[in-house]
Amino acid sequence: MRHGALRIAIIYIIISLLWITFSDRLLFYLEHNFTGEQVLLISSAKGYFFVIASGFFLYYLIKKNDTKLKQSETQYRSMYQSNPVPMWIYDDKLNIVSVNDAAVSTYGYSRDEFLTKSILDIRPAEDTERLIGAAGRLSASLNLNGNWRHIKKDGSIIHVSVTSHKITFNNNPNVMVMVRDMTEQLLFEQRLEKINQDILSKKQNLRETQLISKVGGWEYFPDTRKLLWSDELYTLTGINRDHEREPFDIYLEHVFPEDRPMMIAGLNDLMTHGKTLDVTHRTKVLNGETRYMRQLARLETVPGMPLKVIGSMQDITELKELEVEKNRHLSNLENTLNSISDAFFALDYNMCITRINQAFEDIVGGRFAKIVGESIFTLFPKERNRMYPYYQKALEERVIVKIEEYSLVLNKWIRLAAYPTDDGVAVYFSDITENKLKDTKLKEAVERYELLAQATKDVIYDLNIPADTIVYNASLMQLIDVAYHQIVYNLAWWRQLIHPDDVEEVLTSQQKIRNEGKTNWACEYRINCGNGVYKYIMDQGYFIYNEQKEPVRLIGVIKDINDLKQSIQENKRQNEFLKEIAWLSSHEIRRPVATMLGLMTLADMADSAEDKEEIFALLKITLNEMDGIVYQIHSKIDDAVDLS
Repeated sequence: MRHGALRIAIIYIIISLLWITFSDRLLFYLEHNFTGEQVLLISSAKGYFFVIASGFFLYYLIKKNDTKLKQSETQYRSMYQSNPVPMWIYDDKLNIVSVNDAAVSTYGYSRDEFLTKSILDIRPAEDTERLIGAAGRLSASLNLNGNWRHIKKDGSIIHVSVTSHKITFNNNPNVMVMVRDMTEQLLFEQRLEKINQDILSKKQNLRETQLISKVGGWEYFPDTRKLLWSDELYTLTGINRDHEREPFDIYLEHVFPEDRPMMIAGLNDLMTHGKTLDVTHRTKVLNGETRYMRQLARLETVPGMPLKVIGSMQDITELKELEVEKNRHLSNLENTLNSISDAFFALDYNMCITRINQAFEDIVGGRFAKIVGESIFTLFPKERNRMYPYYQKALEERVIVKIEEYSLVLNKWIRLAAYPTDDGVAVYFSDITENKLKDTKLKEAVERYELLAQATKDVIYDLNIPADTIVYNASLMQLIDVAYHQIVYNLAWWRQLIHPDDVEEVLTSQQKIRNEGKTNWACEYRINCGNGVYKYIMDQGYFIYNEQKEPVRLIGVIKDINDLKQSIQENKRQNEFLKEIAWLSSHEIRRPVATMLGLMTLADMADSAEDKEEIFALLKITLNEMDGIVYQIHSKIDDAVDLS
């Protein structure tokens, strides 16, 4: 703006001087052609014209300069407002007086919110003292203020690099600030620092790992025949680093003579044909121990660089010992698998057989020359293999699957168990055809017995003695008045139904059978059928013993003999009644009859009427006695009839 005004002033001065000089000179030359008044008029007109012309000219120049100034100011404001770098202007009281769009977008404050804040408000409180000190030290030139922490509207902290310089804004001294978000860069630098620390840590860990895993590296340069060993190799072999001889020569002497040609041949192949070296050999280290060492090496060819062999050596003695132990366990596993009766095969993830036992080979029956390595579908075609979905499920879902299924290929019932393994799935199966047939026959027998039990209304039960559980058939609820949900399936519940006077007899009779090792047991006793009503039952059971001769099950049947028992008791009562009647008939009646017969004999023998009258009086008494006996018999018969 200052340069534009100066340029206009210079142009105006030059034009004015030129006009005055040349117009006065021209008027001087023309002076004798005009009168004095005319000359004065022309001189005034010349001055008026100059003032008017210079005024218009100045107006044009000032307007043009203002236009350029406005354009410059517009460009400046555009550069300020549209600058992608956050910028703001603050006054000498640290209050923000202007802010660009990038700052509004970056910090989240609206423009009005920004203009109500000071530069202290967008910084943590602990940075206030440092900020005031930095603001007081600003120079007139560009100031690189370093890295600061700023607070966004959402409360998050960002790390920024601040640049500032003093300006005049609205005719007041102010400071313009430009910030560059350094958060990502700072985080990157922190991550980079952490990565470098991790690398150093991993290098240290690698060294420690090499010592733990007993591995070390070496390099060999054929051109100079120079061999370089890592520190770990000296530790592994026990060779002194300062020994005057080459370590490889010392080491080669301790390699087992039987393994030495193999190692040398491998090195020759590496150097001659570039074939990777991978040799395991035995060596006797300097402390006298025999160790297994694995040598790995390869050629490294880099254009412009000498040929180099890079290798590593690892003490794998423990691995060899583990391999021997593993082979021993595999042998034991093989023997174990061959000793079990279940057939076994193992599948990999491609459904190929990786291991079998002898039982599996016997089931297959020698129909295939090769089994291990073949697909399971070669032995059991997929379209007929009902077992496939089950070990496929164990393989894919990593769950144990146990099922019983009929094999269309083997024409047998199979019990199968599939177990997921690290390499695939292990499958065990056994032939349960005979058991299935037995189960079918048993089921049929049970069904027949259930039908029979329903016909006879007998209660069938199965007592598991060790588990103290008892199972009844449905006839139980016909025998006793009890709801289904009230039944308790243990021995104690049943025994509390037994009449208290009969419990001892039941227990004693069962214990006697068990002590004698017999199987058949029977006992009559009374049970509570509900509402205090007891019935007589016949309980017949069969004891089953285990190998230790201990009873483990009692299978029995309970018959309702209450009606039979009452009939027997009634018959007994009637027999007792008949016996009593017979006794009265045979004893009580015979006594008066015998008396009457004796009196009749005396009457025949009596001579006088008085004797006969006396005899008839006695006969009358005897007849009354006999009548009383007959009446007593009739009374007993009537009582018996009423009771029945």
